[in-house]
Amino acid sequence: MNSLIYKIRNKIFRLSNESKKLIRPTFEELNKYKNFSKDIDNKFALSFGGGRSGQNWFSKIFNSHPNWIGTCERFADYEAFYRYICYYNLPVSKEGFYNLLTLASNKDMSEYQNSLIASPYISFGLTELLENLNVDYVFFNIRNPINTVEDFFTKGWYQNSEYLDLDSPLIDFTESQYHSFSRIIPQDDFKDEWKSLTRIGKISWFWSIINNRLYLDFDKIKDKEKFYVKLEDIDKNYNIYENLSKKFSFKNKMTKKKFNKVIYKAENKGEDIIYRYKDWNKLEKKEFDDITEKYFPNYSKIKTNL
Repeated sequence: MNSLIYKIRNKIFRLSNESKKLIRPTFEELNKYKNFSKDIDNKFALSFGGGRSGQNWFSKIFNSHPNWIGTCERFADYEAFYRYICYYNLPVSKEGFYNLLTLASNKDMSEYQNSLIASPYISFGLTELLENLNVDYVFFNIRNPINTVEDFFTKGWYQNSEYLDLDSPLIDFTESQYHSFSRIIPQDDFKDEWKSLTRIGKISWFWSIINNRLYLDFDKIKDKEKFYVKLEDIDKNYNIYENLSKKFSFKNKMTKKKFNKVIYKAENKGEDIIYRYKDWNKLEKKEFDDITEKYFPNYSKIKTNL
């Protein structure tokens, strides 16, 4: 019943003006804004994270106001490929990707004044990306590791691991192209051990190295306003929304009731979790504990600062 209600709400949302903002523009449409000049009244925000951390919902908060457009994974194929070439350090020019996001933000700001671009694929290559984009604000979105790993498991991450007995970079032919580019695997001496892990162990490694890299790169950012965003802190937290509204000058501030309905506007809501932590076996729990402690023990240090 909940799934049916969500589908109905999703169809209704697709008819709204907010949904029309999210339509992926063509290159011809974007190219019209190559000469757009950003001024002091235009703000460009970039949101990144390790995935399954509420970025889609967070972007919809911004998108719910007439003076902002908030998108998530608008160019998922290019975004995933950007992470792929950055993680594997492949000799591929990134200039086209910088131009893509610049043109997209130009179009957003020209039509709606302000732009927030969110993507879980911006997790490697962050430093050079910020060097090439005129960004005002950056958000590091993160969610507690247990719920995130549960969610990745439900979404099918590393489900076809029997095909992974090969050297990287990986092409996982069992998934779509952009999913294939997102399924990175270790590039160091841990690779052989990683192949023997359970799916929970593999996903725990993924969550840990992605967030560790973001944590280190985020700490180095000095010339942007930056915010840590823990999903557990902001989920259905109207006080946080009021802070956001004031900080980012939202027009037509939402009531608490309307704010709580924003979650139903998200288009990629996952299915109900079918394999929770309480159901993991001893080996899976041990792998989770060992890997998260080894590769990213800093989660508890992160505090939402909105």
